[in-house]
Amino acid sequence: MCQINIYLFGKKNEEGRKLKTIIYYFTGTGNSLYLARQLGKQLGNYQIESMAKDPPTQEVGGPNEYIGFIFPIYYWGLPRKAKQFIKKLNISKETYCFAIANYGGLKFDAIGLLNEVLKQKGSQLSYDEAIKMPGNYIINYGSKSPEKTELMKTANFKIDEVAQAITKKEVHHIRRFGTRISKWGNNMIYKNIEKFDEKFTVNENCNVCSICSDICPVQNIKLKDQKPIWQHHCERCMACIQWCPTEAVQYDQKTDKRKRYHNPQVTAKDIIKSNKL
Repeated sequence: MCQINIYLFGKKNEEGRKLKTIIYYFTGTGNSLYLARQLGKQLGNYQIESMAKDPPTQEVGGPNEYIGFIFPIYYWGLPRKAKQFIKKLNISKETYCFAIANYGGLKFDAIGLLNEVLKQKGSQLSYDEAIKMPGNYIINYGSKSPEKTELMKTANFKIDEVAQAITKKEVHHIRRFGTRISKWGNNMIYKNIEKFDEKFTVNENCNVCSICSDICPVQNIKLKDQKPIWQHHCERCMACIQWCPTEAVQYDQKTDKRKRYHNPQVTAKDIIKSNKL
């Protein structure tokens, strides 16, 4: 497992340069972006990049940088777009890598599956953490407001612990649990994906603001004849529903009365800008 000398909070390494942190995140509701920002502020000298974009062509990481991945757990596994991004990312084998998964239900082996991808590239995780955030998979249930404040407080406390662990170069044995069910669930979420978005509709509240199209991390929504049209390669992140300001976007007559959710410290513009830069 690769090791590097880490000196943060204004300190420097032996060559006199501050260590750089690159945090790659994927988000539909803003939770992962929020966690990335909070962690970056703790670590200092950080850069945040969206995994909705194409990965850089040049090698990243090395003895003077470390790489982090922050993502939501989708059906006990990785979001497809995040997995594709990491597979293409050219990581120096000397890099200290860490991951933070956020989840609303069960986490199982999502981080272990990420580590499998990294090992195939000749790298691996040195540290991982899973942080519970407000559940928001609106196809199954609406947002539960009373839990938000306490979960956010706990998440901030966890981020403090993560930052301290990373500054100490802590190395964890990646704990694996439920690998088979994680692989099964993650495969199921993208099974017949070309048909999944056929059940998206918009009602009369739609004002053609284009937020659903702009915020989609896989450019799956186009505006045609003054209404959004889904293009059949959905990521199932539900950003289009959660961020619609008029609650016009619906799914299969299940979501009309359900409470929406997006992270209160993140705006739609934040995500849209980060996805495109």
